[in-house]
Amino acid sequence: MSHYKETTADTVYEEYQKFGSVHLIDVREPGEFAELRTPISRNLPLSEIEASEVCESLQIPKGEPIYLICGSGKRSARACEILARQGYLRLYNVSGGMLAWKQGLLPTV
Repeated sequence: MSHYKETTADTVYEEYQKFGSVHLIDVREPGEFAELRTPISRNLPLSEIEASEVCESLQIPKGEPIYLICGSGKRSARACEILARQGYLRLYNVSGGMLAWKQGLLPTV
């Protein structure tokens, strides 16, 4: 049973425009993040998410929505599973990851 939902890049960006901010965590490695990223995401590599003390450093209440993104959606799905085991309740995997973000012509830096 999945403890997270799938969402689209367009939906995440619409939420950002509607509320002025979202918790969008990019789980790619720092080099990938530096090469291409969304202007609204912050980087926390999957390799670091596996350490529970790092998750606590997110400083995001466990009931708030958290969107996770990677290159294609596989690593972010894994990150959703890890965070779900740590008690985060509203997790969303961005289907298609940065590939979908770029294809949707959404802003990048």
